[in-house]
Amino acid sequence: MAAKSVHVELRNFRSSIPPEILSKWESPTGWRCLVKLFKDWAMIVAGHQLFIRQPSWATLVVALLLMSWGQRGLSTLAHDSIHMNLFKNKKLNYYVANLALAPPAMSTAKQQRSAHNAHHWYLGTAEDPDHGDGNETSLRHYRNGVYEHQSIWSLCMYDMMDFKLFRQHVVGGFMEAPLFLTAWWAVVSTITMYLQPSSPMWKPNGFTSYVSTFVVLFQLSRCTFTYAFYVLREIIDHSGLPQNSILAFTRSSPANNWFQRFLQPHDDNYHLLHHLLPRVPMSKLREADQWLMANSDEYAEANHYDTYFDGKDALFRQVLHMQDGKKQAMVE
Repeated sequence: MAAKSVHVELRNFRSSIPPEILSKWESPTGWRCLVKLFKDWAMIVAGHQLFIRQPSWATLVVALLLMSWGQRGLSTLAHDSIHMNLFKNKKLNYYVANLALAPPAMSTAKQQRSAHNAHHWYLGTAEDPDHGDGNETSLRHYRNGVYEHQSIWSLCMYDMMDFKLFRQHVVGGFMEAPLFLTAWWAVVSTITMYLQPSSPMWKPNGFTSYVSTFVVLFQLSRCTFTYAFYVLREIIDHSGLPQNSILAFTRSSPANNWFQRFLQPHDDNYHLLHHLLPRVPMSKLREADQWLMANSDEYAEANHYDTYFDGKDALFRQVLHMQDGKKQAMVE
């Protein structure tokens, strides 16, 4: 869809909602978001402490999952910050993002905002950096024009096993802000050295005494579980749907589910609504979704899923790439 059609669709959808209700939804969350920020970082630290105090293969896996959960939470808060949905003061959004939200993903607030705005305004076009056909930074199946995968799991494996996408995820925006990101991680490494036990197991010689196990585990989690969940989340948000409108090309995932709270924390699962009303903070999407499901027929008839696995309408049982003719084109 063209950028102009995106703007028209957004304007028309907004006009169908009473202004006083819209104003209430679109007010930034304020300092309440800091509670979530501290909880996410606490979960990351807890994962680190679990492994270094009780090291085993089992605790390593649990630690990496806990750290990945916290990283996903930080990513969601960073998402809100680049839409200016955390604080009314725009500069404060940038400061918090640059201090505690963007660098964990090897990027800056400016980099994230630029890339994500392009995803919103050019959704489903070649200029979409995440889901644009032929775009060099898109998921692998969009980049290479491969639409033969009809299940979410099959498509996820195809996209995940992509060295180019993996490299983009690992490096992030480091090359555009090397001094800032190097300094940020140097400070984190220095601070987290105090989280390590004095046991010889972790400091057997002079070299390892200068290596932060926190940074090592954090990056290991980011480059394994977090990367895998990032690919899966991107696919369930948009992939396999016709690219002719926001309502057609975007999904909302199940809510009130333990898997949703892990995969898409802080109500990040209302992705369809986020694209229609990007100025609504994540924490208010649930309230807005309930109102729209009862008062907007076009919204209620769009891509909403109540379960991941149960029933024929479960999200992970959906057949992909059939609605827009791409699968048929590949077969022919």
